[in-house]
Amino acid sequence: MKNRLKIGVITTNLIRIPPRPEDLPAGFSGAPEQIASVIMDGLVEKGHDVTLFASGDSKTRAKLVPTSKISLAKDPNVGFSQERRQYFPYELLGIVKAYQTATAKKFDLLHSHLDFPTAYFSGFFKFPTVTTLHSPFFGTRLDIMKNFQRSQYYVSISNAQRKPLPGANFAATIYHGVDTKKFKFNPTPKNQAVIVGRIHKQKGISEAIEFAKKLNFKLIILGSHQEDEYWQKKVKPNVDGRQIVYKNFLPQSEVIKIVSESKFFLFPLQWEEPFGLVLIEAMATGTPVVAYDRGSVAEIVKQGKTGFVANTPSQIIFGIKNIEKISRVDCRRHVEQYFSYQKMIDNYESLFLKLAKKTPR
Repeated sequence: MKNRLKIGVITTNLIRIPPRPEDLPAGFSGAPEQIASVIMDGLVEKGHDVTLFASGDSKTRAKLVPTSKISLAKDPNVGFSQERRQYFPYELLGIVKAYQTATAKKFDLLHSHLDFPTAYFSGFFKFPTVTTLHSPFFGTRLDIMKNFQRSQYYVSISNAQRKPLPGANFAATIYHGVDTKKFKFNPTPKNQAVIVGRIHKQKGISEAIEFAKKLNFKLIILGSHQEDEYWQKKVKPNVDGRQIVYKNFLPQSEVIKIVSESKFFLFPLQWEEPFGLVLIEAMATGTPVVAYDRGSVAEIVKQGKTGFVANTPSQIIFGIKNIEKISRVDCRRHVEQYFSYQKMIDNYESLFLKLAKKTPR
């Protein structure tokens, strides 16, 4: 194959690739690991020589170099603790192994899905490191990143994600994609709304409930929760099983079915989410979105065409009342054109070819 690249891919060894819901520790969506898996397999399909550095129980079409015997979250000797982060030294071992192998086998580049940790190493090597930033940046994470803005190439998953680090070495913004074949288009929804995500104040679950009560529509809530104050005081007392329905954590096929049957996806989020994957999943089924203009929302939802992007509660209400003016066919086409798996894979391939040519071995 002409322009065949040797690519190393680094992911966490805390979670297997691709992730399974039962393997995810609390607070982890598995989205970065799923996206990494899709990109890798797509590049292999295109003929590139791809090596994955991940846990030994991972499944991939790439060559697998284990950086731990099994995913660390499943290892009884390591496990997972958000407070202690005892898995992190093992993750660092995986990074070192990736750089050693990449040097010995003369890879064209390394693609990291670990945000900033590879920045500690990348400056010591001639071949480029390309890091996809999956997380928002604030607090300690932002302070660390400010020291490594130019030490590697960065891929942002939305333009909004770049705002805290305007001086970073961004090589591209590449939006996440979905497998549109898995999302069946539904032209005839039921008279209900849906919201999907962790039961957390950032996701705007309680705000969605308030809109449902104010405008008297049925709202289905999908997502896992912790027995915390937010669930106990803001969400649980409002769940009646009729107007406000809570379905907990469901398999993806069931989530897709409920979303496709809904008149609209309500997303009054309360934080700057770097990319709303659930939004393109909803639109892939034909379900339009009504959401606050936070984070990447305005880049994903086409105002007045695939939903409504709002800045105030009154604008959310306007969107809900006018949702039937949105064409569900347009929602589907929007995802097929801009947010498919193939679009995402093609964009990464183009970037990698450009960077490899720019940095000859």
